[in-house]
Amino acid sequence: MEKEKIYRMCSFSSSRSDRPVIHFEMCGTTYPNRNYMISRSPSSISCIEYVVSGCGEVCVGGRQFCVQAGDTYFLPKGTDQFYQSDKKTPWEKIWVNLSGDTTLKMAELYGVHTVYHYPGLDTSDLLLKLQYYASRPEIENAEEKCNALIVQIFFRMSEFLHSPGKETQSPAQKMLLYIGQHETEAIRLEQLAGLCGKSLSQAERIFRKETGMPLYRYILNRRIELARQLLTETGMSVREIAAYLSFEDEYYFSGLFRQKTGVSPTQYRWGTVRQENQKPSSPQKESSQGTDTDLTGAQDG
Repeated sequence: MEKEKIYRMCSFSSSRSDRPVIHFEMCGTTYPNRNYMISRSPSSISCIEYVVSGCGEVCVGGRQFCVQAGDTYFLPKGTDQFYQSDKKTPWEKIWVNLSGDTTLKMAELYGVHTVYHYPGLDTSDLLLKLQYYASRPEIENAEEKCNALIVQIFFRMSEFLHSPGKETQSPAQKMLLYIGQHETEAIRLEQLAGLCGKSLSQAERIFRKETGMPLYRYILNRRIELARQLLTETGMSVREIAAYLSFEDEYYFSGLFRQKTGVSPTQYRWGTVRQENQKPSSPQKESSQGTDTDLTGAQDG
């Protein structure tokens, strides 16, 4: 069994402050290993990966995908991430890990922040170039070249999504893209059905069939994930977060948050702060072993 090839990218200085910089953690190649498994909940990094051969399972943001050779997938920071190689035909894949919020902002800019699976999209050439520069940090402007490569990957994803005839232009994909662009708004399910030219019952049935999750629950999970991020990364009050995410009021928001996470928003915020303060100073290694339709006040169905 060939050992996983990893290039750490911490040598990049990110010294220029006049432009947004993507923070690179590491990149590499994973070779076939039937016991390979990664779990992050929630993840502090974003990942872009391309499957060279074999196949595996990817679960991200409450959605599950079977990925295979020729597929690209994107795992954004702040989501629950789980992925593992198939036991019979374990994958070989090329990947890059990114930290910070610039990656998420860039993904949002290109309209790919809510789309995780890109079947048949080849990004191997760009990811291999990243490995080249990561292994040679002495190259002039290596960090800028790597930033440009990430931009090219997101652009390629965006082109893929908007190419005529792609499967990702299905009614479910249209709904996913709209939700991602309006996730802080009070989305009504009739809006999504109208976007696809379907009745409400048809839209809900199509969405559940393609994603494995009820439409309402997906929207609610997205907003709770965003609330978790705001609680840990901003100083916004619970009331301000509830208003920003278009919940009816802070009490309704707090009740839903507790229902989904088991703790109140305030408990979640301070629990996360305590966990951060208790972390050791040394870098932490990731685990790797080889019908009311108004979403401001409806109940989970």
